[in-house]
Amino acid sequence: MTPPRRDPDEVALSALAQIARGLVSTPGAQGGALGYGTWKQGFRELVQRDALDTLLVSVLGGAYLFWLAEKDKNPRCRTFWDAAVFVSTCLSVGYDNKFAQTESGKALATFLMTFGPSVAANAFAPPAAAQQNSVGSPTNGPNAQVSVDTAESIALQKAILARLDAILAELQSARPPSERNVRG
Repeated sequence: MTPPRRDPDEVALSALAQIARGLVSTPGAQGGALGYGTWKQGFRELVQRDALDTLLVSVLGGAYLFWLAEKDKNPRCRTFWDAAVFVSTCLSVGYDNKFAQTESGKALATFLMTFGPSVAANAFAPPAAAQQNSVGSPTNGPNAQVSVDTAESIALQKAILARLDAILAELQSARPPSERNVRG
């Protein structure tokens, strides 16, 4: 006799509940190997390592998971490509005529809509390894230009502020004392 099949949504929720238990059950801020701090740090490192890879995995992996969750229950998600369109819009503006109908699909969509736009925004930033290689040498590479640009920007802002202060002083001296602003 074959055991009855469990509902996929029930299985997914059970897995999420086990993960949540692991996140909160271990004492301390980090929560051990499954702790929230450990998970959060791992996610940040993954995204910073190479945001374009993270984006591709998010779209393709998310589309596959969304398709598995929705294919038999959502008439607008019949193919993997339907799911890919939905997931890719979750990572950006969220425009599409597809919506998650299962609990698993809704959970995945929530995750993608929460973290996806920032991953997508950083997709073409240089990988962390490339950034680290240029950090130690501020006299050449992209960081040298950033340093020069930052210094020029600060100097320009100071010049603008000095000019505005001079204009304010001139305007205040031109008014009779009774009309002068108490602040300046």
